[in-house]
Amino acid sequence: MQTEQRPITVVLATDSFLIGDGLIALVNGVADVEVIGRARDHDELLQLATELLPDALIIAIRTPAVSTMATVLAARHLRAEYPDLGIVVISERVNGYALELLRDGASRIAFLLDENLPDFDAVLGALRALRSGQSVLDPCVVDSLVQRSGGINLDAFTLREVDVLEQMAHGLSNKAVAAELNVSVKAVEKYITLIFRKLGLTEHALIDRRVIAALTFLRSQADPFRPDHHTDACIDALVAPRDSDETLLYSHPDPHERL
Repeated sequence: MQTEQRPITVVLATDSFLIGDGLIALVNGVADVEVIGRARDHDELLQLATELLPDALIIAIRTPAVSTMATVLAARHLRAEYPDLGIVVISERVNGYALELLRDGASRIAFLLDENLPDFDAVLGALRALRSGQSVLDPCVVDSLVQRSGGINLDAFTLREVDVLEQMAHGLSNKAVAAELNVSVKAVEKYITLIFRKLGLTEHALIDRRVIAALTFLRSQADPFRPDHHTDACIDALVAPRDSDETLLYSHPDPHERL
């Protein structure tokens, strides 16, 4: 018999009156989500999050806006203070302000592009994924991040490095990769160091290096005869996550087909 989880508590942050009211109206009636606070600027966000200790933040970023960077930096500060805090970013575009959130890794981060959201269920699904330690990235964000890795293909890697990359893409830890490939954990660590070096990923990379490395592998496995559908391969490869700290992708319809 399953035990019923308490609702996911959320603090909403947006300087738009209409967007804030709209999101709250959509959340009302959802049994497992509860908005417990609403912040209109970064100071109020810090105050409410510290006082109320929500499970997650929903930050609706509208650019250009003077307060955008301050809000993002406030969210980063809160994430450092409360590692289990989930953060859902709803942005108009893949911009440097919002990507700043990913500098410390993608764990418990959801980055959703407003124009690509199929419906509000995508936001709810992101909140539920964050509760279990996962991350959710819009495919356009993934494309942007992979492009920032330098566009290196797998021709630069040895067969063993490709094997390690493949296991990383399935979400395996170093220990699990070692068991799968019948090598030592130290050997896996050595291969991963070489992989990061070949991808040009330093400790100050824009996003968690394991995530970028895994996405680079997944992109290389796309059907060469369907270049416009490479994210489908990424989605298929991640439908069975093995660790709690996974990055999930959600698909969306062609925005030009939306009514």
